[in-house]
Amino acid sequence: MKIEVNTMFLIAILVLVAIAGEILHRLNPWKKPEPAYEDLVAQIKQSAWYQELAADEACRQVLENDPHVAAYYSGTYEAQRLLTQEGFQLGLIDYVKEQAGKK
Repeated sequence: MKIEVNTMFLIAILVLVAIAGEILHRLNPWKKPEPAYEDLVAQIKQSAWYQELAADEACRQVLENDPHVAAYYSGTYEAQRLLTQEGFQLGLIDYVKEQAGKK
């Protein structure tokens, strides 16, 4: 009987620690707030590679009107990825140049 009580007590403590950990994880006071989507889009449009693409008239038309281009930064996560990952930027640049070449 003594072992069962100790085991149940340990299980109860582990459950309470797990619940407290989950609450702390969800209400993380140290988590940085995400930047506003509009700010990210403004940063993308001010970046050097975007400005270089926009200098060409055909590329600018693709950048402004193609729905596939808008999908590259359709949300906060995608916009941050476009700002920080060079491979993602190169993919967009290649797509825009390919579409501009077709027109």
